[in-house]
Amino acid sequence: MAGADIGAGTGTTPAAVVVCGQEITVDTTLDGDLACDTGPGLIIAADNVTLDLGGFSVSGTGPGAMDGPGILFRHVTGSTVQNGTVTRFGAGVAITGGSANLVANLTVADNVGTRDGDFGDGIVITGSADNRIQANTVLRNGPYSGISLVEAATANVISDNVVTDNNMLPGDPRAARQTMGIRIEGPGADRNSVTDNTVTGSGADGIVVLGTCVHPDTGCVGSPANEYNVISANMSHDNGTSGRGCGIRLFAVPPSVVPAHNTITDNVADNNTTHGVSIDAGGAANEGPPANTITANRAHGNGEFDGFDGNTAPACGTNTWSANAFGTVNQPCVAGDPAPSP
Repeated sequence: MAGADIGAGTGTTPAAVVVCGQEITVDTTLDGDLACDTGPGLIIAADNVTLDLGGFSVSGTGPGAMDGPGILFRHVTGSTVQNGTVTRFGAGVAITGGSANLVANLTVADNVGTRDGDFGDGIVITGSADNRIQANTVLRNGPYSGISLVEAATANVISDNVVTDNNMLPGDPRAARQTMGIRIEGPGADRNSVTDNTVTGSGADGIVVLGTCVHPDTGCVGSPANEYNVISANMSHDNGTSGRGCGIRLFAVPPSVVPAHNTITDNVADNNTTHGVSIDAGGAANEGPPANTITANRAHGNGEFDGFDGNTAPACGTNTWSANAFGTVNQPCVAGDPAPSP
Protein backbone atom coordinates (compact mmCIF):
# COMPACT_ATOMS: atom_id res chain seq x y z
CA MET A 1 0.00 0.00 0.00
CA ALA A 2 1.22 3.48 -0.79
CA GLY A 3 1.42 5.98 2.01
CA ALA A 4 -0.27 9.34 2.41
CA ASP A 5 2.60 11.12 0.69
CA ILE A 6 1.38 10.01 -2.75
CA GLY A 7 -0.91 13.07 -2.99
CA ALA A 8 0.15 16.64 -3.52
CA GLY A 9 -0.32 19.20 -0.81
CA THR A 10 -0.82 16.86 2.18
CA GLY A 11 -0.65 18.82 5.43
CA THR A 12 0.06 22.17 3.73
CA THR A 13 -3.45 23.57 3.18
CA PRO A 14 -5.45 25.18 6.02
CA ALA A 15 -8.77 23.50 6.78
CA ALA A 16 -11.67 25.13 4.97
CA VAL A 17 -15.43 25.40 5.39
CA VAL A 18 -17.07 24.09 2.23
CA VAL A 19 -20.70 23.56 1.25
CA CYS A 20 -22.42 20.87 -0.78
CA GLY A 21 -22.12 21.37 -4.52
CA GLN A 22 -19.11 23.66 -4.19
CA GLU A 23 -16.61 23.84 -7.05
CA ILE A 24 -13.09 23.24 -5.76
CA THR A 25 -10.61 25.46 -7.65
CA VAL A 26 -7.78 25.79 -5.10
CA ASP A 27 -6.13 23.33 -2.71
CA THR A 28 -8.71 22.58 -0.03
CA THR A 29 -8.77 20.57 3.22
CA LEU A 30 -12.11 19.87 4.89
CA ASP A 31 -12.62 20.96 8.50
CA GLY A 32 -15.48 18.54 9.23
CA ASP A 33 -17.97 16.05 7.85
CA LEU A 34 -20.20 17.15 4.96
CA ALA A 35 -23.74 15.80 4.44
CA CYS A 36 -25.46 16.48 1.11
CA ASP A 37 -29.01 15.76 -0.01
CA THR A 38 -28.08 15.87 -3.71
CA GLY A 39 -25.05 14.87 -5.80
CA PRO A 40 -22.43 15.81 -6.74
CA GLY A 41 -21.34 16.52 -3.21
CA LEU A 42 -18.20 18.38 -4.32
CA ILE A 43 -16.87 19.20 -7.80
CA ILE A 44 -13.16 19.40 -8.59
CA ALA A 45 -13.30 22.06 -11.29
CA ALA A 46 -9.67 23.14 -11.81
CA ASP A 47 -6.43 21.51 -12.87
CA ASN A 48 -3.65 20.66 -10.40
CA VAL A 49 -5.61 21.10 -7.17
CA THR A 50 -5.85 18.79 -4.16
CA LEU A 51 -9.03 18.12 -2.22
CA ASP A 52 -7.97 16.59 1.10
CA LEU A 53 -10.93 15.28 3.07
CA GLY A 54 -8.81 15.51 6.21
CA GLY A 55 -10.10 12.21 7.55
CA PHE A 56 -13.72 13.42 7.38
CA SER A 57 -16.63 12.09 5.33
CA VAL A 58 -18.73 13.36 2.43
CA SER A 59 -22.11 11.64 2.72
CA GLY A 60 -25.36 11.55 0.79
CA THR A 61 -28.43 11.94 2.96
CA GLY A 62 -31.41 11.03 0.78
CA PRO A 63 -32.77 9.77 -2.55
CA GLY A 64 -31.51 12.86 -4.39
CA ALA A 65 -27.92 11.93 -3.64
CA MET A 66 -28.32 8.77 -5.72
CA ASP A 67 -28.52 10.91 -8.87
CA GLY A 68 -24.88 11.99 -8.72
CA PRO A 69 -21.42 11.18 -7.34
CA GLY A 70 -19.99 12.26 -4.03
CA ILE A 71 -16.84 13.71 -5.65
CA LEU A 72 -16.83 14.69 -9.34
CA PHE A 73 -13.64 15.43 -11.33
CA ARG A 74 -15.10 17.57 -14.12
CA HIS A 75 -12.79 17.54 -17.15
CA VAL A 76 -9.67 18.37 -15.13
CA THR A 77 -6.03 17.31 -15.28
CA GLY A 78 -3.54 16.63 -12.50
CA SER A 79 -5.93 16.98 -9.56
CA THR A 80 -6.28 14.83 -6.42
CA VAL A 81 -8.84 13.70 -3.85
CA GLN A 82 -7.54 11.85 -0.79
CA ASN A 83 -7.80 10.93 2.90
CA GLY A 84 -11.42 10.41 3.91
CA THR A 85 -14.73 8.64 3.28
CA VAL A 86 -17.30 9.05 0.50
CA THR A 87 -20.58 7.27 1.09
CA ARG A 88 -24.26 6.95 0.10
CA PHE A 89 -24.24 8.66 -3.31
CA GLY A 90 -25.03 7.20 -6.74
CA ALA A 91 -21.26 6.79 -7.11
CA GLY A 92 -18.48 7.59 -4.69
CA VAL A 93 -15.98 9.27 -7.03
CA ALA A 94 -16.46 9.98 -10.76
CA ILE A 95 -13.71 11.13 -13.12
CA THR A 96 -15.24 12.47 -16.34
CA GLY A 97 -12.85 13.52 -19.11
CA GLY A 98 -9.53 15.15 -18.33
CA SER A 99 -6.45 13.10 -17.39
CA ALA A 100 -3.70 12.30 -14.88
CA ASN A 101 -5.81 12.65 -11.73
CA LEU A 102 -5.31 10.77 -8.45
CA VAL A 103 -7.83 9.12 -6.10
CA ALA A 104 -5.98 7.86 -3.02
CA ASN A 105 -6.45 6.68 0.54
CA LEU A 106 -10.25 6.92 0.52
CA THR A 107 -12.91 4.65 1.92
CA VAL A 108 -15.62 4.53 -0.75
CA ALA A 109 -18.60 2.66 0.68
CA ASP A 110 -22.34 2.08 0.25
CA ASN A 111 -22.72 4.10 -2.94
CA VAL A 112 -25.68 2.52 -4.74
CA GLY A 113 -27.13 3.96 -7.94
CA THR A 114 -30.44 3.15 -9.55
CA ARG A 115 -30.72 0.58 -12.34
CA ASP A 116 -31.81 3.23 -14.85
CA GLY A 117 -29.44 5.96 -13.65
CA ASP A 118 -26.03 7.14 -14.86
CA PHE A 119 -24.12 5.78 -11.87
CA GLY A 120 -23.80 2.65 -9.78
CA ASP A 121 -20.09 2.29 -8.94
CA GLY A 122 -17.77 3.07 -6.08
CA ILE A 123 -15.21 4.79 -8.34
CA VAL A 124 -15.81 5.31 -12.08
CA ILE A 125 -13.52 6.69 -14.80
CA THR A 126 -15.33 7.75 -17.99
CA GLY A 127 -13.42 8.72 -21.14
CA SER A 128 -10.29 9.76 -19.25
CA ALA A 129 -6.62 8.73 -19.41
CA ASP A 130 -3.57 8.30 -17.17
CA ASN A 131 -5.41 8.47 -13.85
CA ARG A 132 -4.35 6.57 -10.71
CA ILE A 133 -6.81 4.89 -8.37
CA GLN A 134 -4.52 3.89 -5.53
CA ALA A 135 -4.68 2.53 -1.97
CA ASN A 136 -8.44 2.89 -1.51
CA THR A 137 -10.92 0.68 0.32
CA VAL A 138 -13.96 0.17 -1.91
CA LEU A 139 -16.88 -1.75 -0.43
CA ARG A 140 -20.62 -2.39 -0.75
CA ASN A 141 -21.19 -0.34 -3.91
CA GLY A 142 -23.41 -1.18 -6.89
CA PRO A 143 -25.33 -2.19 -8.88
CA TYR A 144 -22.44 -2.25 -11.40
CA SER A 145 -19.02 -2.38 -9.77
CA GLY A 146 -16.59 -1.30 -7.12
CA ILE A 147 -14.23 0.34 -9.65
CA SER A 148 -15.21 0.84 -13.29
CA LEU A 149 -13.51 2.05 -16.51
CA VAL A 150 -15.99 3.02 -19.23
CA GLU A 151 -15.85 4.50 -22.72
CA ALA A 152 -12.29 5.24 -23.93
CA ALA A 153 -10.71 5.07 -20.48
CA THR A 154 -7.06 4.47 -21.38
CA ALA A 155 -3.71 3.98 -19.64
CA ASN A 156 -5.19 4.24 -16.15
CA VAL A 157 -3.54 2.52 -13.16
CA ILE A 158 -5.74 0.72 -10.61
CA SER A 159 -3.41 -0.44 -7.84
CA ASP A 160 -3.18 -1.46 -4.19
CA ASN A 161 -6.93 -1.19 -3.55
CA VAL A 162 -9.06 -3.42 -1.34
CA VAL A 163 -12.30 -4.04 -3.23
CA THR A 164 -14.76 -6.10 -1.23
CA ASP A 165 -18.46 -6.99 -0.95
CA ASN A 166 -19.53 -4.94 -3.95
CA ASN A 167 -22.81 -6.77 -4.40
CA MET A 168 -25.25 -3.83 -4.48
CA LEU A 169 -27.63 -5.06 -1.80
CA PRO A 170 -25.76 -6.96 0.91
CA GLY A 171 -29.03 -8.32 2.27
CA ASP A 172 -30.10 -9.77 -1.09
CA PRO A 173 -27.02 -10.78 -3.15
CA ARG A 174 -29.25 -12.50 -5.73
CA ALA A 175 -30.27 -9.03 -6.90
CA ALA A 176 -26.67 -8.12 -7.76
CA ARG A 177 -25.79 -10.34 -10.71
CA GLN A 178 -24.12 -7.46 -12.58
CA THR A 179 -22.05 -6.17 -9.69
CA MET A 180 -18.34 -6.74 -10.33
CA GLY A 181 -15.28 -5.86 -8.30
CA ILE A 182 -13.16 -4.12 -10.95
CA ARG A 183 -14.79 -3.72 -14.39
CA ILE A 184 -13.17 -2.62 -17.68
CA GLU A 185 -16.19 -1.91 -19.89
CA GLY A 186 -15.05 0.42 -22.68
CA PRO A 187 -15.56 0.33 -25.58
CA GLY A 188 -11.98 1.15 -26.44
CA ALA A 189 -10.73 0.89 -22.85
CA ASP A 190 -7.10 0.10 -23.69
CA ARG A 191 -3.69 -0.14 -21.98
CA ASN A 192 -5.01 0.02 -18.42
CA SER A 193 -3.10 -1.62 -15.57
CA VAL A 194 -4.91 -3.45 -12.75
CA THR A 195 -2.27 -4.56 -10.29
CA ASP A 196 -1.77 -5.55 -6.64
CA ASN A 197 -5.45 -5.28 -5.72
CA THR A 198 -7.38 -7.59 -3.39
CA VAL A 199 -10.90 -8.30 -4.69
CA THR A 200 -13.39 -10.40 -2.72
CA GLY A 201 -17.13 -10.90 -2.28
CA SER A 202 -18.31 -9.39 -5.58
CA GLY A 203 -21.84 -10.22 -6.69
CA ALA A 204 -20.50 -11.43 -10.04
CA ASP A 205 -16.88 -11.50 -11.32
CA GLY A 206 -13.97 -10.14 -9.32
CA ILE A 207 -11.92 -8.53 -12.12
CA VAL A 208 -13.43 -8.44 -15.60
CA VAL A 209 -12.73 -7.06 -19.08
CA LEU A 210 -15.99 -6.95 -21.05
CA GLY A 211 -16.81 -7.47 -24.69
CA THR A 212 -18.13 -4.46 -26.61
CA CYS A 213 -21.04 -3.77 -28.94
CA VAL A 214 -21.68 -0.21 -30.09
CA HIS A 215 -23.08 -1.27 -33.46
CA PRO A 216 -25.81 -3.82 -32.68
CA ASP A 217 -27.44 -3.13 -36.06
CA THR A 218 -24.41 -4.76 -37.75
CA GLY A 219 -24.09 -7.59 -35.26
CA CYS A 220 -21.43 -5.61 -33.33
CA VAL A 221 -18.97 -5.67 -36.26
CA GLY A 222 -16.73 -2.61 -36.09
CA SER A 223 -17.06 -2.07 -32.36
CA PRO A 224 -13.65 -1.37 -30.79
CA ALA A 225 -12.44 -4.12 -28.49
CA ASN A 226 -10.95 -3.52 -25.06
CA GLU A 227 -7.27 -4.26 -25.73
CA TYR A 228 -3.76 -4.38 -24.24
CA ASN A 229 -4.88 -4.21 -20.62
CA VAL A 230 -2.63 -5.83 -17.99
CA ILE A 231 -4.12 -7.62 -14.98
CA SER A 232 -1.26 -8.61 -12.71
CA ALA A 233 -0.39 -9.62 -9.14
CA ASN A 234 -3.96 -9.39 -7.84
CA MET A 235 -5.74 -11.64 -5.38
CA SER A 236 -9.33 -12.31 -6.47
CA HIS A 237 -11.13 -14.73 -4.14
CA ASP A 238 -14.66 -15.70 -3.07
CA ASN A 239 -16.46 -13.78 -5.82
CA GLY A 240 -19.85 -14.70 -7.25
CA THR A 241 -22.09 -14.17 -4.23
CA SER A 242 -25.12 -13.90 -6.55
CA GLY A 243 -24.55 -17.50 -7.65
CA ARG A 244 -22.20 -17.05 -10.64
CA GLY A 245 -18.84 -15.32 -10.80
CA CYS A 246 -15.18 -15.83 -11.70
CA GLY A 247 -12.05 -14.49 -10.07
CA ILE A 248 -10.71 -12.97 -13.31
CA ARG A 249 -12.66 -13.07 -16.57
CA LEU A 250 -12.47 -11.84 -20.15
CA PHE A 251 -16.23 -11.72 -20.68
CA ALA A 252 -18.14 -11.58 -23.96
CA VAL A 253 -21.71 -12.53 -24.80
CA PRO A 254 -22.18 -13.25 -28.54
CA PRO A 255 -22.10 -11.37 -30.82
CA SER A 256 -20.02 -8.80 -28.92
CA VAL A 257 -16.40 -8.12 -29.86
CA VAL A 258 -14.31 -9.99 -27.31
CA PRO A 259 -11.37 -8.48 -25.37
CA ALA A 260 -8.11 -8.83 -27.31
CA HIS A 261 -4.35 -8.72 -26.64
CA ASN A 262 -4.81 -8.53 -22.87
CA THR A 263 -2.32 -10.00 -20.39
CA ILE A 264 -3.34 -11.84 -17.21
CA THR A 265 -0.26 -12.70 -15.17
CA ASP A 266 0.88 -13.62 -11.67
CA ASN A 267 -2.58 -13.47 -10.07
CA VAL A 268 -4.15 -15.75 -7.45
CA ALA A 269 -7.84 -16.62 -7.90
CA ASP A 270 -9.21 -19.13 -5.38
CA ASN A 271 -12.66 -20.22 -4.19
CA ASN A 272 -14.77 -18.27 -6.66
CA THR A 273 -18.26 -19.57 -7.42
CA THR A 274 -17.59 -20.42 -11.09
CA HIS A 275 -14.04 -20.29 -12.50
CA GLY A 276 -10.73 -18.95 -11.25
CA VAL A 277 -9.35 -17.47 -14.50
CA SER A 278 -11.81 -17.58 -17.40
CA ILE A 279 -11.78 -16.57 -21.08
CA ASP A 280 -15.06 -16.52 -22.99
CA ALA A 281 -15.31 -17.76 -26.56
CA GLY A 282 -14.72 -15.39 -29.46
CA GLY A 283 -17.52 -14.63 -31.90
CA ALA A 284 -18.09 -13.78 -35.55
CA ALA A 285 -17.92 -10.05 -34.80
CA ASN A 286 -14.18 -10.14 -34.14
CA GLU A 287 -12.14 -8.51 -36.86
CA GLY A 288 -8.87 -9.91 -35.57
CA PRO A 289 -7.68 -12.67 -33.25
CA PRO A 290 -8.18 -12.14 -29.50
CA ALA A 291 -4.59 -13.26 -28.78
CA ASN A 292 -4.76 -12.87 -25.00
CA THR A 293 -1.88 -14.10 -22.83
CA ILE A 294 -2.48 -15.90 -19.54
CA THR A 295 0.69 -16.79 -17.65
CA ALA A 296 2.01 -17.62 -14.16
CA ASN A 297 -1.38 -17.48 -12.42
CA ARG A 298 -2.51 -19.74 -9.56
CA ALA A 299 -6.06 -20.90 -8.88
CA HIS A 300 -7.59 -23.65 -6.73
CA GLY A 301 -10.91 -24.52 -5.15
CA ASN A 302 -13.15 -22.75 -7.65
CA GLY A 303 -16.69 -24.04 -8.19
CA GLU A 304 -16.28 -25.37 -11.75
CA PHE A 305 -12.77 -24.94 -13.22
CA ASP A 306 -9.69 -23.17 -11.95
CA GLY A 307 -8.69 -22.35 -15.54
CA PHE A 308 -11.28 -22.11 -18.36
CA ASP A 309 -11.16 -21.19 -22.06
CA GLY A 310 -14.44 -21.27 -23.98
CA ASN A 311 -12.72 -21.41 -27.38
CA THR A 312 -12.75 -24.99 -28.67
CA ALA A 313 -12.34 -24.76 -32.46
CA PRO A 314 -9.39 -24.66 -32.33
CA ALA A 315 -8.68 -25.39 -28.68
CA CYS A 316 -8.05 -22.12 -26.79
CA GLY A 317 -8.32 -20.20 -30.06
CA THR A 318 -5.40 -17.78 -30.36
CA ASN A 319 -5.03 -17.31 -26.61
CA THR A 320 -1.74 -18.40 -25.02
CA TRP A 321 -1.80 -20.15 -21.64
CA SER A 322 1.54 -20.95 -20.00
CA ALA A 323 3.21 -21.60 -16.63
CA ASN A 324 -0.05 -21.47 -14.68
CA ALA A 325 -0.73 -23.59 -11.59
CA PHE A 326 -4.36 -24.70 -11.77
CA GLY A 327 -6.00 -27.56 -9.94
CA THR A 328 -8.56 -28.16 -12.73
CA VAL A 329 -8.91 -27.03 -16.35
CA ASN A 330 -11.67 -27.53 -18.94
CA GLN A 331 -9.31 -28.54 -21.77
CA PRO A 332 -5.60 -29.45 -21.94
CA CYS A 333 -4.54 -26.25 -23.72
CA VAL A 334 -5.53 -24.24 -20.65
CA ALA A 335 -2.90 -26.08 -18.60
CA GLY A 336 -0.32 -24.93 -21.14
CA ASP A 337 3.31 -25.37 -20.27
CA PRO A 338 3.89 -26.78 -16.79
CA ALA A 339 4.44 -24.26 -14.03
CA PRO A 340 8.04 -24.04 -12.86
CA SER A 341 8.99 -25.87 -9.69
CA PRO A 342 9.04 -23.67 -6.59
